[in-house]
Amino acid sequence: MFVLFSLIISFVVLSTLFYFSKKRHTGLERKFEILVLLRQILLLCRQHRALTHQALISQQANLHHNKLEESYDIMMERSNELIANAQFENKPMYRILQLKLKKLHKEWDQRTVARNQVVHGKTIRHCMFLMDEIAIAWLIESGREDVSDEYHMNWQQVLDSMEVLTQLRISIQDLHYPEGMLRVKYYCDKTRRKLNQLSLISPLSVASPTSSKAMHALTEINASQEIQWTSEELYQLTTDISLIISQVYDQMLSDMTESLYQPLPKIAFG
Repeated sequence: MFVLFSLIISFVVLSTLFYFSKKRHTGLERKFEILVLLRQILLLCRQHRALTHQALISQQANLHHNKLEESYDIMMERSNELIANAQFENKPMYRILQLKLKKLHKEWDQRTVARNQVVHGKTIRHCMFLMDEIAIAWLIESGREDVSDEYHMNWQQVLDSMEVLTQLRISIQDLHYPEGMLRVKYYCDKTRRKLNQLSLISPLSVASPTSSKAMHALTEINASQEIQWTSEELYQLTTDISLIISQVYDQMLSDMTESLYQPLPKIAFG
């Protein structure tokens, strides 16, 4: 009787441990899949911005039409997958993201280049904030203070860089005024310093050809008496810098997920 009772207790304990282990693994898998989907959506937003930006500069609304429609369709597919995979209480915030994605595509050809930059920039930042929420929840559950402290410290650097880049973008619209040109030069120098700080987080990302070119341009603009760059060229520079910041954050996420679960799949930024 005692042996039978012991076996029953052991079975219950093992079943409980198996249940919680399986539940934990399912939770990790869901968080990982959501991060992967948000990451893909972020890259599709960047692609959509690049295509619409080129079309607006050339004043040819039909330029890259097929690529643009394909990009948007894939974006909607990934967004639907995101909503389907999310837990019930989190679905509303991913539906809000989907509304923003639809807004990107709606009447984009009626925007100015500056407005197009702002709309896409807000959505890209929104994606990154959603990714940060997943990361924070994951870190809290893991109990890994070492990984958590490093992530929070690096995220603050990324966040500060995004804020400075936003100020640089805003200042470009006043480039043709003396005060506006001074603001552009000021934020170019401030952005350069932020990129230098990001190089401590992800040396390879900030040592890329795109980054080296951007750093040189920022230094040149700040040192010049008169800015020779056009507004369109400056907006393109901010797009390149946005890519660098995204790459740094992506490396942060991959380092975190590798420590807690598994690394994110490799992707090609563009």
